[in-house]
Amino acid sequence: MIIRIIFIKFSDYVFFDSSTISTMNRTSLIFKIVFLLLIFRHAISAQRVIEPVFKDGDKVCFVGNSITNNGQFYNFVNLYYATRYPDRKVTFINCGISGDVTGGILNRMDSDILIHKPDWCVLMIGMNDVNRSLYSGSRLNEPGIEKKKQQALDLYCRNLETIVRKLREDGRKLILQKPSIYDQTGNQTTENLIGVNDALKKCADFNEQLANKYNLPIVDYWTILTGINKTIQQRDPAATIIGADRVHPGAQGHLVMAYEFLRSTGAQKYVSDIVVGKTDAESNKLSFNCVVKNLIRNNGAIEFSVRENSLPFPVDESAEPALDLVNFTNELNQQILKVKNVPADQYQLFIDSIRIGSFSSVELQKGVNLSLFKNTPQYQQALKIMDLYNEYRKNQLLYRNIVTIQIHHLPDTLKNAERNVQEAFLSRRLEEKYKTSPQYVYYTNQFKSYLANKNKEKEIRDAMPEIIEKAYSSGKPAFHTFKLIPYP
Repeated sequence: MIIRIIFIKFSDYVFFDSSTISTMNRTSLIFKIVFLLLIFRHAISAQRVIEPVFKDGDKVCFVGNSITNNGQFYNFVNLYYATRYPDRKVTFINCGISGDVTGGILNRMDSDILIHKPDWCVLMIGMNDVNRSLYSGSRLNEPGIEKKKQQALDLYCRNLETIVRKLREDGRKLILQKPSIYDQTGNQTTENLIGVNDALKKCADFNEQLANKYNLPIVDYWTILTGINKTIQQRDPAATIIGADRVHPGAQGHLVMAYEFLRSTGAQKYVSDIVVGKTDAESNKLSFNCVVKNLIRNNGAIEFSVRENSLPFPVDESAEPALDLVNFTNELNQQILKVKNVPADQYQLFIDSIRIGSFSSVELQKGVNLSLFKNTPQYQQALKIMDLYNEYRKNQLLYRNIVTIQIHHLPDTLKNAERNVQEAFLSRRLEEKYKTSPQYVYYTNQFKSYLANKNKEKEIRDAMPEIIEKAYSSGKPAFHTFKLIPYP
């Protein structure tokens, strides 16, 4: 008897082709086949283990302008890490300043960025460097206008490479981000500065050149946001993934950016993959990122306990429409429950005595994504963490506003002056610099916030690490009791 065996190791597409076997006895052959199948299964399982780019204890500074200062896209990244890797405490630090440019980052490099001693820096800059006012329709025929546009881009490129070199000193790691877009294709009421997004594309291309030159990871927001805008504006010319001002993305745009960041930096797809077999041992061999125990099958009902190592990612309601624009759920939020050998029937699923929903045996054998159900105890636990990080973001915004006003609007001689002296200076600055500006209301509110919160600066700053501690202690995995009960 001649047997020819071919094993295909899908993880790296290497073929194992045994020589012709003619003398191997049946027992030895079966043993070798079983052994190789076990290796194969282990290799397939190992493919699902994706190491996060940020490790336990890392401090990560997100550096940029107002889009970073807003903090929402990286707050989503922060929330993902807190729920997906609750055993790894990563501290995300906002180093964004509204209105900033590459020159501003160089000026505050030591005092506002490196002072945090980051392990990682994540950089996005360019929206203000292109000098959007140069693209106003009123300046279209201005002598030398094209030269001024090019000079702005040349300065950006020189400064950006200097920033990259400085951020990489002393072993720090760096992730570059291509700028988000300016919406020059939508029918918004705001003046359309045609050409700004093309200039940002040149900024994006230079970021890619630097990424290749210095062997850096890069996240491409420009391409995905441009593509989404093109798609949605074919249906509705007034639609936009960016805000009405054509510059600042709303919650949906920030979730798209978080999605692109996570999938570009090797994020884990699975919250868990719970596979219920005939026994606890079989279930644990087949499952991923969880522990199954106390499995009982009795009169058609199935009961077991599970401790998952992660929590589902809770999506903020304001950002939920973005789930129709990108494949976030399928690629980044899979909390799968599969039940093998389940008799044909309709079942009600209870977790910790809470009715989650009803599912057919076919659905259960194929796999149900529990992250879609907001009433599970796991999702409710994740919502509490989301609330804490929303509080964290609010504190960061208050603190970053204080930093912004001190860096951009107050001279050094007034940084520690009495409140009434600062108030008088800022009032004059508001009238002299912004009275006729469309940003008058914005700066009025920014100055008011600064004056109201400057004396609380230490309290605001000290609250942030406390919130992080609370969030990670709230994210500890726990066992939950699952029950599948058949009903007519």
